[in-house]
Amino acid sequence: MELPKIFSYLGAATFGVLLVTLVQEAYLYLRPSSMSRYRTPGKETWAFVSGASDGIGLGFAQELCRRGFNVFLHGRNREKLLRVQEQLRKAYPAVHTKIIVFDASNPSEEMDGIVREIGDVHLTVLINNVGGQGGVTLGSSYVRLQDYTHKQVQDLINVNVVFMVQLTRLLLPILQKNAPGLIINMSSAASFGMPWLTVYCAAKGFVNTFSKALAAEMRAEGQQIEVLGVIVGSVKTASNDVEEELFIPPARTMASATLDRVGCGRLIAWGYWLHRIQGIGFDILPLKLMQATATAHLRGLQRAEKQKQKQK
Repeated sequence: MELPKIFSYLGAATFGVLLVTLVQEAYLYLRPSSMSRYRTPGKETWAFVSGASDGIGLGFAQELCRRGFNVFLHGRNREKLLRVQEQLRKAYPAVHTKIIVFDASNPSEEMDGIVREIGDVHLTVLINNVGGQGGVTLGSSYVRLQDYTHKQVQDLINVNVVFMVQLTRLLLPILQKNAPGLIINMSSAASFGMPWLTVYCAAKGFVNTFSKALAAEMRAEGQQIEVLGVIVGSVKTASNDVEEELFIPPARTMASATLDRVGCGRLIAWGYWLHRIQGIGFDILPLKLMQATATAHLRGLQRAEKQKQKQK
């Protein structure tokens, strides 16, 4: 075969692969959500949202209520949860909410009480959203590993990993009984590895692997439980005090986009389509180059944070 023809075939094959990939990515964000599958006709259906006091968790609570789900609102501050509950009651009088107070930074055996608080309601959805600093006092959002205390490391791992695993372990039998059921685990673009966020990055890497392993376990056991790990980029929240822009959506938009990915058939997906566009860089560029870019960005955020602290 002549060399020009070989290159032509290779070019055509490459173009074909890229076209198929583009179509698959577009379909992921254009297809309708399958959230309605988890609302059981004739029954009051409930969802559980961890970290629902504010941010993306509050966005989830709002969007689930809008879509007709009753919602368990988890958080560590009862007063904030009561304010959220009242807000939801006024906005969505046809749905019900219940408060569950528990500190995610201290996931002890007392978590078993959450099952008793849920009772025998028809729970079909678990949103493992709580994460980030989750009330852990660090003094700065960007900390070198050697500057953490023992307790800070432990608390961060508890908030981002241990609480999620223990909560899923406790609620999984309920979801299986009420199947089909859905588990969404919120991850982050930080899982690719970034400086001054080492513990958080590692925790989100755990979330991705946990999601894939749990999904495999549900398939192996023939359980009708969909498990979806969702990667999140920068979102405007109270804890991430940045200006809202094209690639930085508000928390509710992020929550709505995540629910729209339900049923997409993937184990791990970027929730917001513009975050996915940013994420293409993680797919095609060398990791060290991506980390260098992230480092430059985080240095800027460090400077901005210090400037705000000086102005207080």
